[in-house]
Amino acid sequence: QSKIPQRPQQFGGKAGARTGGNFTAGDIISKDDKSVTLKLNDGSSKIIFYSVTTKIMKSADGSVNDLIAGKQISVNGTLNSDGSISAQSIQLR
Repeated sequence: QSKIPQRPQQFGGKAGARTGGNFTAGDIISKDDKSVTLKLNDGSSKIIFYSVTTKIMKSADGSVNDLIAGKQISVNGTLNSDGSISAQSIQLR
């Protein structure tokens, strides 16, 4: 299990947490043209919205086509009132 860096000002102060204010990590279980749904370690799920301005990263530049079911990702973005997240960046793991 990889450690998530402690950055309270950006990640809600939950060092090592898989999900927190604006940071979430989990396995992709589905994807459409505007969002992916993640399965979190606690068994719950989270909807992540992405757009043309969302930076998708991996060891080489990534694209929306890299967001496939079964891949693990980390997300940083804005928490929406319904509990979903609008992604600013997605890191393929």
